[in-house]
Amino acid sequence: MEYYIEKVLSNEDKPISFERIIIKIEKLLYLKEGRKVSLSPEERDNILDLLDKAVQKFKVYKTSSGNYIKMSKTLLKKGRFYADRNGAGKVNISIYNGNKKDENISIGKDKVFGAIDGDYVLVDPGCNRTPPKIVEIIDRYLVYIPGEVYSDGDKYYVRPVDKKKRNIIIALNESAMDGEKVLVSLDDKYDENTYLGKIVKRFKFDGDYNQKILWEAFKHGVDNDFSYESLKQLEQIPNVVRDVDRIGRDDFTNWITFTIDGDDTKDMDDAVSCTINDKGNYILGVHIADIASIIPEGSPLDRDAFRKGNTYYLGELVISMLPYIISRGIGSLNPNVDRMTISCVMEINSEGRVINYRITPSIINSKLKMSYKKVNDILKAGVIDSEYIKYVDTLKLMSKLAFLLRRERLKRGSVEFDRFDVRPYTDRNSKNLDFSVRTQDVAENLIGEFMLVANETVDKELSKRGLPCIHRIHGRPNKSKVVELLKLLNAINLPFSSYSAEEIVSSKKIFQEFVKHICSSSRYSNLLTTEAIKCMSRAKYSSKNIGHFGLAKDNYCHFTSPGRRYSDLIVHRILWDCVFNDDNDGKNKNKWMYKAPIIAENTTRTERISDETERDVFRMFLVDYMDNYIGKEFEATVLCVSKSCLTVEINNMIEGTVRVKDLPGDYLHDPENYSLISLDNYDNYYVGDKLKIKLKSVSKDTRKIDFTVVGKISESDIVSTIRNVKIKKRENT
Repeated sequence: MEYYIEKVLSNEDKPISFERIIIKIEKLLYLKEGRKVSLSPEERDNILDLLDKAVQKFKVYKTSSGNYIKMSKTLLKKGRFYADRNGAGKVNISIYNGNKKDENISIGKDKVFGAIDGDYVLVDPGCNRTPPKIVEIIDRYLVYIPGEVYSDGDKYYVRPVDKKKRNIIIALNESAMDGEKVLVSLDDKYDENTYLGKIVKRFKFDGDYNQKILWEAFKHGVDNDFSYESLKQLEQIPNVVRDVDRIGRDDFTNWITFTIDGDDTKDMDDAVSCTINDKGNYILGVHIADIASIIPEGSPLDRDAFRKGNTYYLGELVISMLPYIISRGIGSLNPNVDRMTISCVMEINSEGRVINYRITPSIINSKLKMSYKKVNDILKAGVIDSEYIKYVDTLKLMSKLAFLLRRERLKRGSVEFDRFDVRPYTDRNSKNLDFSVRTQDVAENLIGEFMLVANETVDKELSKRGLPCIHRIHGRPNKSKVVELLKLLNAINLPFSSYSAEEIVSSKKIFQEFVKHICSSSRYSNLLTTEAIKCMSRAKYSSKNIGHFGLAKDNYCHFTSPGRRYSDLIVHRILWDCVFNDDNDGKNKNKWMYKAPIIAENTTRTERISDETERDVFRMFLVDYMDNYIGKEFEATVLCVSKSCLTVEINNMIEGTVRVKDLPGDYLHDPENYSLISLDNYDNYYVGDKLKIKLKSVSKDTRKIDFTVVGKISESDIVSTIRNVKIKKRENT
């Protein structure tokens, strides 16, 4: 009957009643069989069931009067609703036809009709006289909701912390404490926005930073759980490489391969090898854990990995994309055990250029888990740990190759910022807090260069074959921000007058010169580097390749961390489906042509969530840390001035503000000269000033850190620039 229902509805441009559908099906049967046909009650019920299923799948639309029409013949569209804080929002319609196209439909607050942020909805785009409106909620993905308990009489409710979900009413069937922070699962649904909730986790902030971090993660929609189906799937995953797993793979188990990671790294997804061939060229092997062969596409573990998108590194707490039994077991290149890998083996000449390569499924046996620290000891100081003695020559060879690769990359215009990371850490009890500075040393740079060239090579191979890929792309810098930075450079008497802003953002080599010029100023290097980084566009994942501006690469993808990034796992699957296995009819290619844009969009979204979560966790640590230093004095640099405050950075890279209301007298903001000018003969303040400041207060709710000014240490060169301009104006008059 599905055939006849499809045929009837395909010929109708307006909604049609159930009885009319029955009559038209009977006519079609008459034409086919040459006799009058009357459908039985059972057949009518079957047709009604099929129509209801088509409606549930949104292939057919049922009007309020009970008539049916194919969804494709309506103006209705499916999309994701993104709410604003006022209750209105927009519906994002994504169209995938080789390339992804987006359309945004604005929805007024009174036309949302119960939809909340993140809902997948059916939307009527409206016309000239009727505004757009949400017709139906197709899917609401609400597994866990973090919120705060409040009471109303003898009943308890949970108020979601996400303001975009505040129109959900969550009642509890259990007692709780007013103000308690909880995570609830939504059970019974009374109407579109009213649920009965069950507390699945209570957060107790008794100095345990892991509890605080988890709360921040859950607030962003990040959870550390796996579905019941995923946990059951783990029981079927082998913990060793079997004989059947070796079929069709190159055996590299006799190669000298090893991993180089941080001291506390437990999930090793990349190993390296390096030799010299008869031509004097380097043979670099980058061997990546073959997670795609462990986790089938579409399986529960794969669905969980897609949902998370990546592993989240939040202080000392790690929320893994995959269960530890995989990421630290069969999916980790642990030493002295065979592991399945995909190897990118490259022949690289003395100029640091890849002249030949092959990408192949393989088996390796890592000889040693090396640490960055001990490799740095060998390469920088000649201090050799006894375990490393037999690999010293290989490490030195790798170091030479990494130098050549970096030189070639910089020659092409790759940009490097002289900036280090500040990372929080706690003791074993997750209570005492401190910060450490993480720098890129020789060993870190060595592995970094090897991963970069492998990622580039894999992307080139897929592009050469005309295959889809999840590219890692990075657009040109923001021209207007470069214009503002050029003005600042002129103001502090460090002009970069060789090129215009348009030339700077259009050329990788010129932008590289621009960054070098900025870093040449020791006095302002931190300030200017921060501003230069703000000029850069954000890298993202895309099925459409535009290259990577910052790395100066025309081809680049993420291939080297499939246990920690979903994008890399998909690149591995594309290799398996379209390169390693036969795809003569192009079926797999077409599949990934369709799926790649959707996956790229999702992995970019989850990466943004990861960045926001890490930022908020870091800010939480900062506020808690600085709370111990109320009344203490620091040296600081003025990063920015506005009408309301000075943004300052103290020497340990922590930022805060000095509010204008805490300065004596009245001030005038002079944006042209990056200045706050006193109207009462007190100190003026300029971007680049060095100040002595005192910590006034911190707010754990708003995460703000406020200082007051004790005095000036030195004044910015902006002052002399302003004076010179005034002198020239007098001379001209």
